[in-house]
Parts: sequence; structure tokens; C-alpha cells
Amino acid sequence: MTVTADKALLAAPPAPKAPAAPLLVEVARKYSVSPIRQFREMVSLNWGPGKLAMHEYYSSGAFDPKLSAAQKREFVGETASRKLNRRLSPIRKTPSRSFIRDKVMYSALLEQLGLRTTKTQAVVLRDRSYGNIPALRDIEDIKEFLVNTAVYPIFGKPVEGSKSVGSALIEDIDRSAGVLLLANGKKVDVATFANETYNDFDKGFIFQSAVQQHPDMRKMTGKAVGTLRVVTIRDETGVEPLYSAWKIPAPTAMSDNFWQPGSMVAEVDISTGKLVRCKRGSGVKAEWIDAHPVNGEVFAGYQIPHWEAVKKLVAQAHDLFPEFGVFGWDIAVTPDGPLIIECNANPFHTLYQLATGRGILNEDFKPRFDAVAILSATRLKTTFREARAARIAAARAAKGCN
Repeated sequence: MTVTADKALLAAPPAPKAPAAPLLVEVARKYSVSPIRQFREMVSLNWGPGKLAMHEYYSSGAFDPKLSAAQKREFVGETASRKLNRRLSPIRKTPSRSFIRDKVMYSALLEQLGLRTTKTQAVVLRDRSYGNIPALRDIEDIKEFLVNTAVYPIFGKPVEGSKSVGSALIEDIDRSAGVLLLANGKKVDVATFANETYNDFDKGFIFQSAVQQHPDMRKMTGKAVGTLRVVTIRDETGVEPLYSAWKIPAPTAMSDNFWQPGSMVAEVDISTGKLVRCKRGSGVKAEWIDAHPVNGEVFAGYQIPHWEAVKKLVAQAHDLFPEFGVFGWDIAVTPDGPLIIECNANPFHTLYQLATGRGILNEDFKPRFDAVAILSATRLKTTFREARAARIAAARAAKGCN
């Protein structure tokens, strides 16, 4: 048996680099866009509303000459995506962000209120507790849990984090050898894994029961759960799903994050729950594919199970925090229906752009964003007026007492 000496948990993707000359040449040859034009567009889009960084100009596909200048300006980079979300959910109006980021506390709230979510088996914690959830205080506690208490399969991830960094899907344990069996085929020593989870994540690490995905979706995703990213907005008419994309893991992946090699993302028709099309890769390596590369399942027209229940669940969950104008949900669909894996107060809209080949600031979405922003601004002004009135009243009361 070969036990890996590498890190067991999913590492962060490499930091993006400025595009090198070979990339400019490749785009020039493949798309007939000269390097001078590429550079001119990069500068223009970086200064434009989408704030596309140089590497994002390529990863988003904004270099494609089939796109008009107006369509290219609809694409956003990470900076503009964050700015848009803060416009829809102003920081001063949404103090509960830190609570939502805490995966243990947030999932406990959902469970208490009867909304389906993941089950936490234990949490690695140095100096706090989460009620009756077992707290693993040191490396020996982690080893004891993995060997004697954990109910496999389990999924591990940091208490705070994103992009699936630090995650692992553990299918089972070979107790006689003291080895964990990961979903990507790796085998890792229990002690090594315990050391990694304890030393690399000082804000905590969660062990959750692995979600059993709907069998129809499992045909597409394999062992790893492919979650649906559903983005909801709240305007004066209430909460509505805006768009959805299905993150389809690479055949050997333990999670569904799109930056992993071989991963795919499919556009989901928000009304029907049917797949529109699917993309593998990004930038010059991106390709639209008709069927799954391993099992041959056709993407277009595939129906996501329990779709109406998915939309109902995210609307109910969004209503728990009505001060937020936008949320991004990672939803798993099980045989019994959907459940919430995570909630993101700052969803990166680049996933929509990858899945559709269209910028998020398009003519369909922009008016809806404006409506959400107007409502958020109105509420913020009301809050300031109320706070000011309260301060004045308190000052007058204090003066009267004197």
C-alpha cells in the first residue's frame, strides 16, 4: 500500500500571473486578435466598470472577437464582483456577515429552523465550543475521532474559507494500517492528516457527514458532490433566484471547485432547472462540451431533480436575513431533496460568466441590480435616520435628568 507524503487537503490555486507573451501570441493566432488590440482592450476593461485584471481578460474569454465592445464591458473581475455585492448588501447594513461566514454556527441555525443542511460530526477547536458538537482540542483528539468515532464517509473543510481550499472527502479508514482512504484515490496516514488539520487551520476545521447526492446527478459527478450555485436577490417584490450554475467536478476530484483541472460548469435555466450548456476549462483552453467526457451523459436538456424545491429552499433561507440584497448558495441535491452546503454573502459572479460566456452586468441583470441597490440604500438611510433620532432622544432624556 502506498501512502502519500503530500498534503492531503486541497491546496489553494496558484496566484494569478500577468499574461506572458506566448498567451498573447496564442490568442492572436487562434482568434485573429493582434497583441496590440489585446493590450488596448485589457487597459480599457481594467479601467471600465468591470475592473478586469489582465489575467481576468483572458480567463473570462473577453478577448473573443465575437463579443461586441459593449458585451465585453459587461464582464466583471473579482474586484468589481465584490463592489457589486457590497452595493447590493451594504457593509453597514449587514453586521451579521461574520455569523454567516461561520459554517458551524450558520448550519446549526438552519437545522434549528427546519431548513435542510449538512450534519456536523465534530469540530477542531483550540479555545471555544459549539454546544454539544464534539470539540477536538488537539492532535490526539483528532486521531481518536478519526479512528474510533467518525462515521464515514466524511467531508472535512476549514471553519472559514472559500474555493474548497483545505477540503477533503474521506471515504473510509483502514484501521489496521492507520490510513485514511480519500475519494481521489490517495491514502494518507491518520497522524499526518490530524497534524495538517490542526496546524494549518487555526480558526478551526469541520468534519461533516458526506452528502449522498441524488443518483441521477451522481452519474454526472462521480464520487464528489457537484453543488448548484444559486444566486438570489431581494428587491421590493421579495426574494427571487437570479441565476444558477452547476459545478461538475473532474472525475478524480474530491470537491467541485471550477479551478481544479478537468472540472466543468453548466448553465442552468433558472425557470426550468434544465441544463443549457456546459463548459470545461477557461480562457484559451475553454471548450463547450455536449456530453460528459467519461460517461457520455448529454448535458443540454438534463433536468436537475427537485428543482422547485431548490428554489423554495434558497428563498426561505434568504428571508432569514432580509437586509442582504444578494446571496450565493451552494446547494446539494440528495434523493430526498435539496440541502444547503454553504451560504456566500459575497458570491463571485465569475462563475456565471464562465458558465454562460456572458458578462454579469448584462442588460437583463443590470436593471434588477439597480432595483436591489435602491431598496438597500433606502433601508440604509432609514437606519441612519432612526439612529440619529435615537441619539437625539437619548441626549434630551439625559439633559432632562440633569
